[in-house]
Amino acid sequence: MASNGSPATASPITARAVGVGLFCSVLINLVMGYNDWYLHNTLLIGNHFPYIAIAILMVLILGVNVGGRRVFGLAGFNRGELVLIWAMIGIAGGIGSAGLMRYWPSYMAAPAYYATGANEYGTYMLKYLPDWMVLSRDPANTAVRGFMEGLSRGGWIPWGNWVVPMAMWGAFMACLYATNFSLVSIFFHQWSVRERLIFPVVSVPAMMAEEAPAGSLLNAFFRNRLTWIGIAIPIVIWGWNGMKSYFPQLPLLPMNWYSWSLFPDRPWSELHLQDINIYFTVIGLSFLLTTEIAFSFWFFYVLYRASYVWIAWLGAGATGFWGNWWRSITVFETAGCILVLAGFLFYAARKALREWWGRARAGVSDPEADTLSPRLALALLVGGFAGMIGWFCLAGAQWWAAVIGVVMFVAVLLVLTRVVAESGLIFVQSNVIPYDLLAGLFPPAWLSGFTLTSMTMQKGVHMFDLREIFMPYLANGVRAANQARVSMKKVMLVFAVTAVVAVAASAVGKIVTSYKYGGVNLDLGANISFPASFFGQLADFQKNPPTFEFIRIGDRRVFPVNAAHVIVGGILTAGMLVMRATFLWWPLHPFGLVMCGTWAMDMFWFSFFIGWMVKVFFMNFLGASTYRRFVPLFLGLAVGESLIAAFWAILGLVTGTPGISVLPY
Repeated sequence: MASNGSPATASPITARAVGVGLFCSVLINLVMGYNDWYLHNTLLIGNHFPYIAIAILMVLILGVNVGGRRVFGLAGFNRGELVLIWAMIGIAGGIGSAGLMRYWPSYMAAPAYYATGANEYGTYMLKYLPDWMVLSRDPANTAVRGFMEGLSRGGWIPWGNWVVPMAMWGAFMACLYATNFSLVSIFFHQWSVRERLIFPVVSVPAMMAEEAPAGSLLNAFFRNRLTWIGIAIPIVIWGWNGMKSYFPQLPLLPMNWYSWSLFPDRPWSELHLQDINIYFTVIGLSFLLTTEIAFSFWFFYVLYRASYVWIAWLGAGATGFWGNWWRSITVFETAGCILVLAGFLFYAARKALREWWGRARAGVSDPEADTLSPRLALALLVGGFAGMIGWFCLAGAQWWAAVIGVVMFVAVLLVLTRVVAESGLIFVQSNVIPYDLLAGLFPPAWLSGFTLTSMTMQKGVHMFDLREIFMPYLANGVRAANQARVSMKKVMLVFAVTAVVAVAASAVGKIVTSYKYGGVNLDLGANISFPASFFGQLADFQKNPPTFEFIRIGDRRVFPVNAAHVIVGGILTAGMLVMRATFLWWPLHPFGLVMCGTWAMDMFWFSFFIGWMVKVFFMNFLGASTYRRFVPLFLGLAVGESLIAAFWAILGLVTGTPGISVLPY
C-alpha cells in the first residue's frame, strides 16, 4: 500500500537488489568486530540510522545510477531496489552488533571464565545454568579460554562446542523475532496510514532514492543547493577532526563540552547534565518532528537530572519513596509509563485490531492493511510468546516470572519501536529490564536461583542494550518499501531471509575475531564490565538479599516502594495522554519520560534542544513555507555526517589506523 492509503502496486523484488543487500549485509557483519572493537572506529551500524547504509545508498545513486546513465545509458537501480537494500543493511547490521551478536557469544563463555572461589559464581550462578546455555561450566575449558584470550598460534576454533548453545539460544531468538514480525504486521497500517506517523528515519533514504525526472541525472533532493550545504557542514567539521588520528598535532574543533563541573557545590553539583554533544544527524532529524516531541526529549531529561538536586537536598540518607532514586525513576516509574503507553497503543488501534481479528478468524487478508496474512501473524505472535516463556521454563525459571518477564520485555520493544517511528530517535534504550523489575517488585524469597540466573543471562544478551533492537529496523524497512510501492508480503520474506543470513554471518565474524584477538582485548563492555556487573549483582542478591522496602507511616508498612513508583509512572503517563487529547496547547509527550534516564538522552539531549529551538524559530518567525524549503538542508546534515563517518571508518579499515568516533560509541 502507499503511504496515502492506496493499494500498493505489486512490484517485483529483483534478484540484483536482494543480492546486493545480502552481499553488503554479510560483508558488514564479517568486518564489524574488527572495525568496531579492534580499531574502535565509529560503529558500522550503531543505531537505527546506520551511516554505512546511507553511504552505500549514496554510492549506488551517484556512482551506479548517475555514472551508469551518463557513461553507459543504463537505467540503474530503481527506487524500490534502493530502499530495499538500505533496509536490509540496517536489519542485518543491527543483528551483528548490539541487537544480538555483540553480546550473545560472550555470555556463553563469560560465566565459566569469570568464576572463581572468591566471587562464588559456582555457588550462585553456575549450578543454575543448564549445560545447553553455555559453552561449558568449567573455567579451564579450552573453548571458553580461547574465546576470551585468543588462540595460540596454530590453534583451531572449536566449532563443535558452539553448536548446542547456539541452537538453544537461537530458538529463543527465533521466537523473539517471530513476535517482532507479527507486531509490525499488526500495527503498521494503524501507525502509517490511520495515524500518519512520518517515520523520520526513513525520510532521508526515501528522499535520496526518489527517481530523477526524465532528462535529468539527479532527483530534486540532490539538485537542491541547500542539500549540499547541509552535507558539507559535517563533512568539513568531522573531516578536520578525523585528521587528528593521522596528524596528532592538529587542534580539534570542539563538538562536545564537559558539563559536570558547572556547579561544584552540593546540592547543585548533582545536576550532572552529562556532556554537551552536537550530533548533526539528531539535529537534522529533529527538524522534522513536532515541537512537542523534540521539546519533551530535552525537557524531561533536564527535569530528571534536576530531580537529583532535590534528592541531594533531602540528604544522602534518604530512604523509602525517595531512596535509590536512579532505580526508582528509570526502572519502576518508567515501567509504569511503558505499560500505560503499550496499553494505549492497543486502545488507539482497537478498531483496526477488531478488523484484523475478524480477518484472522475468517482466514482472509486485506492487501492494503496486512503485511502478513492475519493467521500467520497470529501464529507467530502466539508461538513466539509461548516459545520464549517455554525457554525460560526449560531453564528452570518459575512460570509466573517467565510470563511477567516476557510480557514486559515485548511491551518495552513495542513502545520503543513506536518511539523510533514517531520521533526518529536514532537509538533507543530502556532500563526496564525483566531481571531488575522482578528483583525489585517481589520479595527476594519469591525468586528462585534458576529464575534469577536465566533472567540475568537474557539481560546480558537481549534485554540490556537495546540501541539496535530488531523491531524498529523492521518497521522502518516496511515503511520504506511501502513508500516505494513494493509488495509487502514479499518484502517481509526478504527481511526474514536477511535476518537468518545475518545471524549466520555475524556469528562467524564475532567468533573468529574473538578467537583471533581475544574477546577481553576487544569489546571491554560485552566481555568484561557488563558480565562482571551482572554476575556480581546476581551473586550478591542471593548472598545478601535486599530488604523489601515499604512506604511507612510511623512504624506501619503501607505499600511497597517500587510498586508505588510503577503506579506513579503510570498515572503521570495517563495524565499526559489525557492532556494531549484534551488541549492542543499541551507541550509534553510521554516519550520524554520513557527516555529521560537513558544513555541515549545523555548523548542527545543538547542536540534535541538545538533542533527544537531551530524548528520553533522557523515556524514562529519564518513561516511554514520557509520551513519546508529548508528541510533538505537539515536532512543533508544527516547525510553528510553519515558520509564522513563512513569515510573515516573505511580509511581505518584499509590502513589499520584507529579512526575517530563520529557518532556515539
